[in-house]
Amino acid sequence: MTFPNEKKMYLSKQDKSRKGDIDQKVIPVLETINSKDNYYTTSSCSGRVYLWTGTGKKNETEWLKVSHELIDEKFFEIQSQKGLVWLRVEPFILHVACNDLEAANQLLGKARQIYKKSCLLSASNKILIEIRGSELVEMPLYLDGKLLYQGNLSWLVQLVNEKLQRMWEGMEKFKKTI
Repeated sequence: MTFPNEKKMYLSKQDKSRKGDIDQKVIPVLETINSKDNYYTTSSCSGRVYLWTGTGKKNETEWLKVSHELIDEKFFEIQSQKGLVWLRVEPFILHVACNDLEAANQLLGKARQIYKKSCLLSASNKILIEIRGSELVEMPLYLDGKLLYQGNLSWLVQLVNEKLQRMWEGMEKFKKTI
């Protein structure tokens, strides 16, 4: 199959993410990349914050609360929960299929100006790159319903929101770069 046909077929597929639809904040970046002949996006997240419990393995993790927007202290309020509850902030991430290695290297060069952790994921069947931010936070927050964090919750809210804002500013800068 040719790259243009593969791109057309892939972009017509239904979203299969856990969220079920595309983050509004990442759509301008997706549209910019998908408008270029040599690229199409395969998955993305504008950045999110969530509370989770479980083993950490994808099929053994329960998301208690999730936000792709700024949060307030109410975000940290949960019903009594057995076991360990984690707070996690995940950075902007984007997977892009590229027509060839030259196109992949060109986009990676631009991405790495902003996102140092960007890399080539695959060069076998499909040339796939990952563009990834570095604004990660992960910490235990509750144990058996008891808050473990002893600091000021408004400071933690501010930290999370600053990281989210940085992600969104980085996406806007990246969109302008490409």
